[in-house]
Amino acid sequence: MSNQKLNGEVLLNIGFVDIATWEADGDFIAYQLDGGDSDAKQVVLDEPNALYAFVCGGDVLYVGKTARSIGKRFVGYCRPGKTQQTNLRCHRNIKAALAEGAEIRILVFTPISHLRYADFEINLAAGLEDSLIKAFNPPWNGRERGQPITEEAEREEAEEAGTERLDALHGAGMQQKAMATTPALATFLVTLGPTYYEKGLLNPGVEASHYLGKDGDPIRIFFGDGSDPVISTINRTANRTGAVRIVGKNPQIAQWFQRHFKQGDTVQGRAINAHTILLLAP
Repeated sequence: MSNQKLNGEVLLNIGFVDIATWEADGDFIAYQLDGGDSDAKQVVLDEPNALYAFVCGGDVLYVGKTARSIGKRFVGYCRPGKTQQTNLRCHRNIKAALAEGAEIRILVFTPISHLRYADFEINLAAGLEDSLIKAFNPPWNGRERGQPITEEAEREEAEEAGTERLDALHGAGMQQKAMATTPALATFLVTLGPTYYEKGLLNPGVEASHYLGKDGDPIRIFFGDGSDPVISTINRTANRTGAVRIVGKNPQIAQWFQRHFKQGDTVQGRAINAHTILLLAP
């Protein structure tokens, strides 16, 4: 990468996705999903442990990470609290750029696969954030002795206690309760053979696949017992029929299977929409 100009194109080449733009919203700001396939992009906004960048004319102005979801994190940018210094700084910068007619694009990186070292999982987003900030030197990131620093270093979580309370009111639990009463486009059954049970493999079947998204799209998996949902990826190349296979976060799916079922049991699932599946608890 040393011979490559460090701009937004570099981020796209390593897996970031351009999903939205910032807009003025009265005295505040708001983000607007655009470019088609807004349902899939909305799923990306729900993924925790994600990286994001604000880009203007190819220039990377800001790089951040959230342990929560992008959607929840951006609440603080849209309407920052009086003590939220990072939020206030980004809010001011975005508003000033918009007032001058600039377009601020939002790029997001959501690592579906997790790296491991021995028995320990490596947070790819956290490690990548440090490297990107060092390489790009984004002007909107905070500074310490003249060097850009991460949001974690600015104690972002401590600043956002109020936002966390807001998150609790609109969290995954409420979404999953709504899923239980939402009419399904299709239902399917999964028999938990050894591979399914131990590795979390999930094939919704040919019929349900007709209603699900395209290859490479993100997909939410909700659980009927209210466990935290996971966001995975639709794969249509693994099965010769083109039927969907869920690839990514499979160990978390396996753990859920093992908490509620025995090997050989049958799990009922529902395809709620093109990017949402619900697995029912026994």
